[in-house]
Amino acid sequence: MELPQLFQGLFSRRLFFVLLCLLLLGPPVAELSFGEANQPSEARSSRTKQFLSQSSSQQQATSSSKSKKSSTRSKRSRKRVVRGQRTIEPSRVVEIQSALAAAGFYKAEPTGQWDELTSKAMSSYQQNNGFKTTGKPDALSLKKLGL
Repeated sequence: MELPQLFQGLFSRRLFFVLLCLLLLGPPVAELSFGEANQPSEARSSRTKQFLSQSSSQQQATSSSKSKKSSTRSKRSRKRVVRGQRTIEPSRVVEIQSALAAAGFYKAEPTGQWDELTSKAMSSYQQNNGFKTTGKPDALSLKKLGL
């Protein structure tokens, strides 16, 4: 076989492959529309225009409703959630008062109420031990008291 005949055979095989692909795939995919193959192109284009206008109007409606929702949320006052423990249980206060009394900082009888006298006793205990003076029972103070 000569070299030009080899190229002719290769060319004819490629041409055959391209024609076969075109026959199997049909017209280009951009021209196809599901269920509208037999309709004229004007009808297909008008339906496409209707679909596009409907989808854009729906997008505008949803975007305007989203902005309304966010504006009403920002106008409402949210209740601020306070974290952490608010009060100390009376049994725990009695334990702390007893420990402060044993350390010599609380001079009264334990009542179970976190009052001014208990707060002052805790402040002086924190100050004597080199802790941050808050008057409230923190972890370091309670640990040092043995609680």
